Amino acid sequence: MSSAQLSVMSAQVPAGQEDRATSEDVEHVLVARIAQGDKQAFELLFKHYGERVFRYAFRLISNASKAEEVTNDVMLEVWKNAAKFEGRSKVSTWILGITRHVALNAVRRKEFNTIDVEHAPEIADPNESVAEVDRDRTTLKAALRSALGQLSTEHRDVVELTFFHGCSYQEIAAIVQCPENTVKTRMFHAKKQLQGLLVEAGIDPASVEMAS
Repeated sequence: MSSAQLSVMSAQVPAGQEDRATSEDVEHVLVARIAQGDKQAFELLFKHYGERVFRYAFRLISNASKAEEVTNDVMLEVWKNAAKFEGRSKVSTWILGITRHVALNAVRRKEFNTIDVEHAPEIADPNESVAEVDRDRTTLKAALRSALGQLSTEHRDVVELTFFHGCSYQEIAAIVQCPENTVKTRMFHAKKQLQGLLVEAGIDPASVEMAS
């Protein structure tokens, strides 16, 4: 979200809280406005989350065209259910939870002609300029994507949400709907498997930064 958009939306944070307004506050304002049928607020939220939702959906189902459909379905669910959002979690946790639900339901409904994760096209991070993405980082990401493709859905989910989306264990627990201790256990086993897979690929696991 641009600084100009942030300034405009921050102006609608409750009086007395303007100076402390954060991106999260602004997102809550956007959802509240969407609940009232504000199409401009919906467009801003779509612009802010569309790419992120697509990347998560793509890594869940490894099919670009279906991931685009899932992205549209997810944002439609956001539009329809904004009034039900009670603000008890981050907006990102809510939206990624919807994404996981919609993507996995799509997988259950139909067999996809999926592609291997290591052959998947690089999905650009809208928060990074091309100049900031160097060759070493691209290589590491490719190796990590390849290794992730060999994990179970449960283990891949926790790594994906931690490494690529910056979610906390508490947030992941809310997204995948399981106890936080289960998330920690899955992460422990996932990291152990990934270390072996990265070593096999000739990558030093220590060179891949992953939240613990």
